[in-house]
Amino acid sequence: MSAAHWSVRQRIEIPFQYTAGPAVTRFLQGLTDQKIVASVCSKCGRRSVPPLSFCGRCWQPVTEFRELTGTGQLLSYSSSADRTFGLIHLDGADSSFLHWVVADGGRLKIGSPVEPVWRSERSASILDIEHFRVLAG
Repeated sequence: MSAAHWSVRQRIEIPFQYTAGPAVTRFLQGLTDQKIVASVCSKCGRRSVPPLSFCGRCWQPVTEFRELTGTGQLLSYSSSADRTFGLIHLDGADSSFLHWVVADGGRLKIGSPVEPVWRSERSASILDIEHFRVLAG
């Protein structure tokens, strides 16, 4: 057997911590107050969630932020044994947002309206949004 067929399985851990920066810090602080904050490009007007420090389309620095309602529509979803991830178009945003979704007793349907369900205790984490609930409609 040639050496090309041998392998060694191991787990490599690379501990890393980074600074969120001004845009994501603003987003995380907003989550503690049950607010979803988008960045707004001063040149093209694109609204991104989570916020960006510069526009990915026209490369302008972003200095403006807007609070969104938090409501949106389910664009797509994928389920595993215990969770469903949904791609959400938040009202007032130009980007899509990925988070857990739950259809309380119902079926998930593309285009369904959704709203965030907030944790009672928040810590400036994306998990301050427990999940997005699919609304009847």
